[in-house]
Amino acid sequence: MKWVPRLLALLLLAPLLVVLTAPLHTPAGEWNFVVRGLLGDHLRDTGLLLLVTVPLALALGTTAAWLIGAFDFGGRAFFRWALVLPLALPTYISAITYAALLGPTGSIKLALHLPFDVMNLPGLGCVLAFALFPYVYLPARAAFSTGMAPQLDAARMLGGGAMRRFLRVAAPMARPAIAGGSFLVIMEVLNDYGAVKYYGVRTLTAGIFRAWGGLYDVGSALRLGALLLLLVLMLLWFEGRARSRAMHTTTHRTVVRVRLKGIHAAAATIFCALVLGAGFLLPVVAILHDALRTGPATPWNDVLPAIRNTLLVGTLAAVATLTIAVMLAFAERRQRGRLRIARWAGLGYAVPGAVIAIGVMSLAGWTGEFTGMVLIGTMGLLVYAYAVRFLALAGQPLRAGLTQQSIELDDSARLLGATTLRTFLHVNLPLLRPALLAAALLVLMEVVKELPLTLILRPFDLDTLSTQVFEQARIEQWAGAAVPSLLIVACGLVPLIALDRVLDKGPGHTARHPHP
Repeated sequence: MKWVPRLLALLLLAPLLVVLTAPLHTPAGEWNFVVRGLLGDHLRDTGLLLLVTVPLALALGTTAAWLIGAFDFGGRAFFRWALVLPLALPTYISAITYAALLGPTGSIKLALHLPFDVMNLPGLGCVLAFALFPYVYLPARAAFSTGMAPQLDAARMLGGGAMRRFLRVAAPMARPAIAGGSFLVIMEVLNDYGAVKYYGVRTLTAGIFRAWGGLYDVGSALRLGALLLLLVLMLLWFEGRARSRAMHTTTHRTVVRVRLKGIHAAAATIFCALVLGAGFLLPVVAILHDALRTGPATPWNDVLPAIRNTLLVGTLAAVATLTIAVMLAFAERRQRGRLRIARWAGLGYAVPGAVIAIGVMSLAGWTGEFTGMVLIGTMGLLVYAYAVRFLALAGQPLRAGLTQQSIELDDSARLLGATTLRTFLHVNLPLLRPALLAAALLVLMEVVKELPLTLILRPFDLDTLSTQVFEQARIEQWAGAAVPSLLIVACGLVPLIALDRVLDKGPGHTARHPHP
């Protein structure tokens, strides 16, 4: 049965292979028009959006991480975990909310007579940066808190000020963590569709939807997806090389935090409060205000089915993804890490959902031609696409959990006459319960938030919370979007807080230093 894990991994890689080989098998009648009239604009807007979003998210996340990891000031204990909360807010919800507040007819813009609005590419870049900076903040905070204590202590003893210590010591040593966080920000920007569609920004993902739904040309959509996939693979290669060349420290001693006083402490508190307010509190308060204001006008006849559909799809996706992830992780353990295709099968998490969706749709169309089965527009196909997209998310905690289990446990069970399956069910699996729970929560959270993939592959007349928010916001029905938005945020809060607690364990609380 050694072929089963390889077959599963190949099945999950199949949609990506379909996209990469699109010019070989799918004609594209509108491709010349796309290249001459659309591709340049979409490439330019994609690059400009990244140019605005990534540096700003990098500055916000790194600064917040340095303040939390290296200093002590009023509110630090609260901001330490609260600064991850923007990740519970999908980018399309944050962008739509800011459009209602600061757009051309936004309530805050009209009330304060502001001379600008956010409904443009720079405005969207700023909104996305405030929503995505925790991807940089989390790994940078971990790097600044531990791993460089001797170097920072030495720099402080030599008279280096806070800025000099950061620029000369902390930032270079934390570069792999910061680069990894920046890579995640890039992936999220490339994956976004709801926000860029609402703001009229022409990214490559928006181009895929335009070619598929506007020009009715699957071949052109596949070619745009291949271009986007190649870009992602190139970024993955650069990120991998950067990590392999980086120097790593071996110390795990906690950095001694410097206590800030006076204006420096106030500035640190104000900065963290402003970042948290812009990234999470302001959008959530605005959504909550809309939900309370509409009250009985909330279209519960639409919301309740969306809740039911979201729970159904999320549960099925979590079960399917975890089942495949467990099988691949255990097979990889049995083969002592030689099952490399299992790692490649998790590539879908780094690929935009729209790319996976068109690959899955094309694959389902071919399967239907050969077998006569109608797969497009079915729940099973949607769940399969979610498994392709989120396998890596489920596999990481499972592999970590199996790594903590000594291989001698398996050997002892076999010596006692247990089969491989019995060893897995009665030895390995019970010890994986915490990892299974964490993986299930993470997959469920991402399924609830996922928009591009769901929009393309959902069965006819099936609305989830994410698609309902998008459709209601598209026609500016804020009453219909408020409650689903709050439910999506609530679904994301519990896994995020749990993840933050896990990342913060280990060294314990940092010590305080009496001098600034």
